[in-house]
Amino acid sequence: MSFLGVMMRYNIAFSLPGANHKYMQEAHSHFAFYGWVSACIYLFVVQYLSRQNPKINHTKYQLLMIFNQIGSYGMLVTFLYSGYYWLSIVFSSISLFTGFVYYIFLLIDTRKNKSSEIIWLRSGAFFAILSSLGVFSLAYMSASKNVIDDLYRACTYFYLHFQYNGFFLFSCVGLFLISLKNYKVIIPQKLNKNIFYLLFIGAFFGYGLSVLWIKMPDYLYGFFVAVSLIQLLGTWKLWKWAWNNKRKISESKNLVHKALLGIFGSAFLLKFILQSASAVPMLGIYAFNSINVAVAYLHLVLLVGISIFLLWKIIDIEKIIMNKMLIYSVYSIVLGILFNEILLALAGVFPIFRIPFLSSPYWLFFASLVIMISIVFFLKSLKFDYSNT
Repeated sequence: MSFLGVMMRYNIAFSLPGANHKYMQEAHSHFAFYGWVSACIYLFVVQYLSRQNPKINHTKYQLLMIFNQIGSYGMLVTFLYSGYYWLSIVFSSISLFTGFVYYIFLLIDTRKNKSSEIIWLRSGAFFAILSSLGVFSLAYMSASKNVIDDLYRACTYFYLHFQYNGFFLFSCVGLFLISLKNYKVIIPQKLNKNIFYLLFIGAFFGYGLSVLWIKMPDYLYGFFVAVSLIQLLGTWKLWKWAWNNKRKISESKNLVHKALLGIFGSAFLLKFILQSASAVPMLGIYAFNSINVAVAYLHLVLLVGISIFLLWKIIDIEKIIMNKMLIYSVYSIVLGILFNEILLALAGVFPIFRIPFLSSPYWLFFASLVIMISIVFFLKSLKFDYSNT
């Protein structure tokens, strides 16, 4: 995924002969969603279910994750080859139907589990299924060559909204609550339900915030503004509760663990502040018409928020050995991600003040290169201690 990101940035900065940037972009985004985020969510959820009920059939989940990887790598190759066509649609369908099966398995294996995190995990899986309506619509329009620009854009945002604000967000909140139990930090049931309902309502109806560029009646616009505030309230309640328990969460952990916690927590709050701000007409018009602002926002969620959270989950594994190379590589990944986000933000803001930023493609290429090299060192230094097993 990071290698393809480097190739995309290289293509923008220097030009890569024979490369189709649209195909690279589609391959990169699909693999990031399924080969990275979805794969990690499946892995951590299955690990949790195994601890909750050792009698659960692991084979079915192993097959599920294998099929997800087949779909992910198949999309990586086929989208690079020719974008949306019959074979890339086959592989994307494999990964999408894997999400359907995951939802069914999760409902069956958690039917007696009343823990606070279960509603988050189930809802995340539900939103993953809902998002598939968008991607199937995109696939149909692309394969049939009958693309209506506004409809294509609306379907893209439908898919992205229910992936980012639904599947990714709700699954990660559930995984976060699971991790906090290891530190004896348990969210009160009433608070958990209040936060859940606020964010669920916000996610379900919040798709409207992604299509504010469509002409709509004032009362409908006002409704979506209210939805953004509901979602922001739920986010604030969760963030405040976690902040009040920050000492318990990180008191026995090292600096890198605390830093990751602070970064993805801040990104989580900032994401919803910016989403609410997009309801302001002038800001919304600029945001929806600026590719740099849109990309900066998506990277804020996927890299600074979700990816750093998953990185936190990985180093939170009890048996992991925190050697120096691992720690330095984590810091390097984070610095690369933050540098990338700052560059994208500046590229989006500078045009407002008519400030040229012609060197941005080269700096963005450098940032992606730092991230890729850091990931290589991270994987190389990732070791586990099984001496006590």
